[in-house]
Amino acid sequence: MMHVDPFLLEKFENRLDPAFPEKSGMPPTILGYGEISTTFSIEDMPGVAFKRMPPFDSSDQIKDYKTALDRYHSLLTDQCQIPVSQYGFYEVTNRFGEQILYVAQPLLPKASIGNFILKNGGFSEMAVMVSRVTRHLLSVWQWNQDNNPHESIALDGQISNWSFQFTDNRDCHVVYFDITTPMFRINGRDQLDTEIFLKSCPSMLVWLVRWQFLQDVLDRYYDTRSVLIDLAANFHKEGRADLIEDAVSVINAKIDEHGLTGRIQPLTRAEIDAYYKNDAFIWSLFLALRRMDRAIKTRILRKRYNFILPGKIKR
Repeated sequence: MMHVDPFLLEKFENRLDPAFPEKSGMPPTILGYGEISTTFSIEDMPGVAFKRMPPFDSSDQIKDYKTALDRYHSLLTDQCQIPVSQYGFYEVTNRFGEQILYVAQPLLPKASIGNFILKNGGFSEMAVMVSRVTRHLLSVWQWNQDNNPHESIALDGQISNWSFQFTDNRDCHVVYFDITTPMFRINGRDQLDTEIFLKSCPSMLVWLVRWQFLQDVLDRYYDTRSVLIDLAANFHKEGRADLIEDAVSVINAKIDEHGLTGRIQPLTRAEIDAYYKNDAFIWSLFLALRRMDRAIKTRILRKRYNFILPGKIKR
């Protein structure tokens, strides 16, 4: 059972320095970095993982986001039968007058997180994980085929977004936990207010990202084959390029098993390597520009920087 103390969370928020979280009055323990947001725990609230969303402009904007996330959770669990982590919302107005929303989830064992298993395991664990994730991604594909154009769902299938608790018979209990970007469309229209997430962009790049990149990034997550390529390509990032060929074989076999080879083209190693090279360059550049933006705001302009950035990411 997840227990969150709202008063303690407000105290944490008011003592947090997002630009330099290690210097905060109540330093968080960083659990993992995404490309956009960070997951962390708080010492005095054990058993809970938190994501701090970018500041919202109004209560109505928070309400719309919560409605979107609730609907997204329902689509994944009820329509696609994907086991998704529980979550709760906690709103805080901090000492700067900012409206902050925390999304809390049960803290999953580190040893169950997909990228931890991938780094420390071998072929058998990888094959089980990739097979299960591919099956869930194909269920999303099928649901989209059945419900387009009225409604469609997107999913970030990276192995680091899943928990796998293996049993003695080599089966495992799977949980998807990366739900704070509710990507779904109704009649072709994104239900996610992307302006919320553009706030973390370097100010000098917001217009460019909105104009040139944002829609392309979102569209990629609605293309199941692209998500499968991304799943395999991130084995580079996790230091397991040696398992990419095997992962591709597992994915292609699953596509064939579902009778979808004629509709989803098999993956190839060459396109996965090319995809990762391009993707790693883009995100590395984006992170470098975010760090520069943080330095300008905190060191030169002496302003508050409101986002937790990762340290050096090995790619």
